[in-house]
Amino acid sequence: MSLKEVLKNWVKELWIAQEKEYGGKILIIKQNHHTSQHYHKDKKETIYCFKGEVDIILKNRVVTLKEGDDITLDQRTIHRIIGKKNSVLFEVSTPQLADVVRLEEETKNT
Repeated sequence: MSLKEVLKNWVKELWIAQEKEYGGKILIIKQNHHTSQHYHKDKKETIYCFKGEVDIILKNRVVTLKEGDDITLDQRTIHRIIGKKNSVLFEVSTPQLADVVRLEEETKNT
């Protein structure tokens, strides 16, 4: 697979691997921007904070990822990512990269 760039309101995703067994993305999130609130029916993912700082908003808690931190999200885990700083995240997952159920659409972030 060649690199696929997906532009979002919160900046962009770079799809770096979409293989039969796994997928990989680089997520670039601006400070004070966020993803939609969403979950994945089949995809399980691990998110690693390479640069910056983000909050992962879950049902009953907020997890802050700083450089070097990671979190694994199981299928059907509702979440949103908020950039506390300009951030670069690595995502490694099961191969369903387009598996997204949005509960709240992305809004124009400021």
